[in-house]
Amino acid sequence: MGPFPPTSDATGDPYEEFELQHADQLVAAAVPPKYWNSIYEKLKNEVFDAGSYFQILSEETEDGNHYSVVALKDVDADDPNSIFLIDHAWTFRPQIARQHLREIPGLLERVCAVFDVDLVSIMIRNFQHSHSDTTLKAKLMFDEESNTKVGDTMEEAAKRLNASSSCSRLNSDAFTETLGVVSSPLYGSLYKSREECISDALDRMWKYIQTYTIRYVKKEPQESDMPVWYMPDEFGVRIGHSDEPNFRMLPMFYHPQQSAYSLLFPVKNIKAGEVVTRDYVDSPVMRNNPSWRSILLHPWVPIDLKDEKPHHVFQSDEFFMDGRIPDILPESEAKMSRSVLPDGVVKIFADDDQFIDRLKKIKIQKVSRLEDADVVWWRAHFHDYKLLAECNPNAFVNQFPSEAVLTVKDLLAATIQSSYSNEQMNEETMQWPPPWGLDNTWIVKPWNLARGLDMHVTNNLSYIIRLVESGPKIACKYIHRPLLFLRPDNGNLVKFDLRYIVLVTGLKPLNLLLYNKFWIRFAINEFNLHELDDRETHFTVFNYDYKSKILQMKCEDFIMQLEKQYPALKWTEIQKQINTAIREALESVTSGKSPRSLVPNPQSRAMYGIDIMLKWNSDNEETRKLEVSFIEANFMPDCDRACSYYDTFADSVFSALFMGVADPNEYTKI
Repeated sequence: MGPFPPTSDATGDPYEEFELQHADQLVAAAVPPKYWNSIYEKLKNEVFDAGSYFQILSEETEDGNHYSVVALKDVDADDPNSIFLIDHAWTFRPQIARQHLREIPGLLERVCAVFDVDLVSIMIRNFQHSHSDTTLKAKLMFDEESNTKVGDTMEEAAKRLNASSSCSRLNSDAFTETLGVVSSPLYGSLYKSREECISDALDRMWKYIQTYTIRYVKKEPQESDMPVWYMPDEFGVRIGHSDEPNFRMLPMFYHPQQSAYSLLFPVKNIKAGEVVTRDYVDSPVMRNNPSWRSILLHPWVPIDLKDEKPHHVFQSDEFFMDGRIPDILPESEAKMSRSVLPDGVVKIFADDDQFIDRLKKIKIQKVSRLEDADVVWWRAHFHDYKLLAECNPNAFVNQFPSEAVLTVKDLLAATIQSSYSNEQMNEETMQWPPPWGLDNTWIVKPWNLARGLDMHVTNNLSYIIRLVESGPKIACKYIHRPLLFLRPDNGNLVKFDLRYIVLVTGLKPLNLLLYNKFWIRFAINEFNLHELDDRETHFTVFNYDYKSKILQMKCEDFIMQLEKQYPALKWTEIQKQINTAIREALESVTSGKSPRSLVPNPQSRAMYGIDIMLKWNSDNEETRKLEVSFIEANFMPDCDRACSYYDTFADSVFSALFMGVADPNEYTKI
């Protein structure tokens, strides 16, 4: 679903216009056409009539409150009007959910009520931890000007406080007036309780929230689909689960209002008094992977995995081909009459001029036909290597066949896993399987997005499982002991990553050139593992909105400052480790056969942006050692920063790739 309706010829009939704009959604969701006219009428007139057909029942037990929704009257599945609108109480992205709960008045209270987070009890517990019994009694003495009377229990005082003032607007005066105490210690404990409630709600919300995807038609193709999460209103979240449900509930984006609702409709007739249920894992993910059902249900029906044995998942060749445009390879190896370009004007056939326009010393001529080019510089996926070999066998192209195994996150992970066997077990070096008792924090990434989009850091298994519904993801062990850097501008000890440029000029043998300069990307906030959803703590790539907070530093200055901060570290030794890690990673993705490996091609050359992180292998500062993590590789990396720092960068890369000229002061062969 998306916020931009398709263009259409006006028909003059409002319902036909509605159907034209929403039919794709409704068909994809398998909403029976018999309900469509009723959906239109109810959306147009904002008819929320579920209260006339259903009621919420609450049962208080030792485990807490249990809710169910029952029918007040018979509901006929064949009745076109038997479809109901459910409003959305909260729409958000998980990365900013904490900010919403802190800043939107009344939201935390509403969410806590839905999630059964007892704000009052937490507030009382924190207050009691902050004050001795004697002090507590003294502070609850009768005051004629306060609302607290002698004999009031802590619970009564706290409940009155909670009822008389929205938690989002509580201040020290309110605490003093209600509880008859000085503001400082109580304010601190109540603020803590509010933050505790927020964290509790963020942990619990994965049982209650749902997702849909918005398609932005004006975005880059790989960034056009962004998932949004939402909490249905109090009625919607109380509908229980069943493996054999009698209703379905699913989201719909209503274009005229640019907002989303949920649709609730029966899949069978029900009688008055029957409990209303839906299938919590009614999603394309489950339908495409029915064997995952027990795992997908884990947030609501936990399963015991302690007896499960860890094992590698070795993907088939079909996994590497599924949903991807196959590369067309020459029937026989291309015969090139040259291995480098001669001096003179270089004819370039390009679909993107960003890098080409940075060339200053190399003389170029842009051409519009493949057969006229000396170099094909292509940002989009180039896949017809057979055509190139046949029509222009002496041209170079800036891609290798099957290079997605390096540049696409899930394929890279599968390729690296394929390089290891079950016999390679070493608990000391943490090769597979790792020893138990490790930190259990994970970073979850979409396999097809860049710039930190839709990435999540969490130690919540329900969070990880639910993210599968919002698009294909890969979960990686989070680096919980990164080497930190003291930012000179804000004084924070922050995590960072390093961007290297690697040129590949051949695969058999593997020829790699590492550009000696690198770029450092810093986080903003002090590193910690308490608020894993804080983007400014756990990520290093930011949008332009963060420009004032971004620290730019040349690698020479970074090395000097790092060695001052860690006198025992010598960058020359670290760089050797980095070079080895990059070499080993590239060997892993070039040692096999297509489609699970880059494929040798004499016409291919490529530039990749390699992201590296440094980490400690132990918490013991006396014995710990620094290690290198290869994070990911990017095709056609953004080189604006490189070109602004180093005027000769573009010419240097082009010469090394296609002319065989690599200045040893600028490149290291690894």
